[in-house]
Amino acid sequence: MRNKHYFTKTLFAIVMVLFFSATTAVAQCTIPIAPGQSYIEDFQSGEMECWTVETTSSATWAVMQGTGSNVVAFQNASSGDEARLVSPTFDLTGSNSATFSFAYAMMALYPPYDELTVSYRTSPSDSWHQLANYSISDWSNTYDASFTLDDLSATFQVSFLGHSNGGYYIFIDDIEIASAGGCARPAGLTVSEITTNSALLGWSTAGNEESWTIDLNGQQTTVTSQPYLMDRLEPNTDYSFRVKANCGGGMESEWSQPTTFKTMCEVFVVTDDEPYFDDFEASEEFVCWHSEILSGEDGWVVDPGYLIPNNTAFFIWLGEEAMLVSAPLDITAVTKPVLTFKHRQRSLGQFVDELSVWYAPSINDYWHLLGEFTSACEDWEEVTFDLPEASDAYLIAFKAKSNEADGVYVDDVRVGNYIDDGLEEAASFAVSVSPNPTSGSVTIASNSADGEVTVMDLFGRKVATAIMQEGRAEVDLSGCAKGVYMARISSEAVTRTIKLVKE
Repeated sequence: MRNKHYFTKTLFAIVMVLFFSATTAVAQCTIPIAPGQSYIEDFQSGEMECWTVETTSSATWAVMQGTGSNVVAFQNASSGDEARLVSPTFDLTGSNSATFSFAYAMMALYPPYDELTVSYRTSPSDSWHQLANYSISDWSNTYDASFTLDDLSATFQVSFLGHSNGGYYIFIDDIEIASAGGCARPAGLTVSEITTNSALLGWSTAGNEESWTIDLNGQQTTVTSQPYLMDRLEPNTDYSFRVKANCGGGMESEWSQPTTFKTMCEVFVVTDDEPYFDDFEASEEFVCWHSEILSGEDGWVVDPGYLIPNNTAFFIWLGEEAMLVSAPLDITAVTKPVLTFKHRQRSLGQFVDELSVWYAPSINDYWHLLGEFTSACEDWEEVTFDLPEASDAYLIAFKAKSNEADGVYVDDVRVGNYIDDGLEEAASFAVSVSPNPTSGSVTIASNSADGEVTVMDLFGRKVATAIMQEGRAEVDLSGCAKGVYMARISSEAVTRTIKLVKE
């Protein structure tokens, strides 16, 4: 899977530049692919050169132009319509095998989703042989597919059959057929075992590579095996990586399409006096939390007050599961560590979405269940769990499972020492910031006479501090770069986080 690839992140900016009428003709071009050679089609010319469309309805395949890149798209289809995109004829008689790869994306609102069937045939008189069938909807990601072909001929073709079930688009791009002996472009990029400073990078191989070149945020590294553990990364940082194969004799592949990931934050040190608190108000994206998709294609998001008055962590995706995982927490100095939070799960008819809460003493340990909530919770409920097995890299997670109800909400997450009246104090602790956004100084006011203010950037680095006096503090941000910051205001055992914007 590739996250936020260029032809899905700007769907509404894409404009169709070429429309093809229905046709049942067979492609007239014949393209020889000698051993060690590749055919690549990325539609950057704006035309489907030597590709044809077979359709009996208004449905078609056509080139669409986006910002800096083109794709071919299945469109103009009513439910039940089909159209087949047929490749040129390829002469592969000089090879025993070849690799066929491409990228695809599919977009819809509700199931049943559109279907994409990928096939091949050895001659125009041959029937189509199915390689794969896809039926998904994902508005953020694109996917790589790769197949080994061994039933080759002088009149070889591949095709993409789009079947509409009422969705929006099916996109295809970066089609490659690499003859054996060539240097196939890596596909199927993966990222796993992400920590604060490392990640395990993987990709598909054809078997004849001598090495690979990894491009990570513009810095290139040559490796001789995969998966490859990339270390010395920065915490809480976005990375994009791509890879190309080196097959010896000066032969190398095209670059793969990129995939993205983000490293974990540094460990937050929690004490009796300094609890960890997140009300998700600092940003419209998670800060030092990450979503792990367990089934389906979507994860947790920050709801920026669209459905309720303030930001919350939110999960609603139909029939799917995902975990929202915290940054590592050092809770070894906490006398009686507890987790407190609020949640809400409203029913929709007979259906209720499910929430379970987990902990792990470290990133390499198993998840352990703290509790489950499977019945309707129509209003906010506050919950407290004791945290066993305290460690210096503790993780907590909220696992949501959608049963097509009203979603799962989580808010006001606190990890710290057990305090009998802590929740009441937090609820009554009010903070205001003015002006916000600011170009210089801000005034932070609270209904508590004393307290401390710590301003951090989104990497968790401290940029300013101040002391509350008679419920007010002045913080000078004139020396800070433009962007979003977090102001953490602490009063006794209560901490509130407010988002600051420096213009």
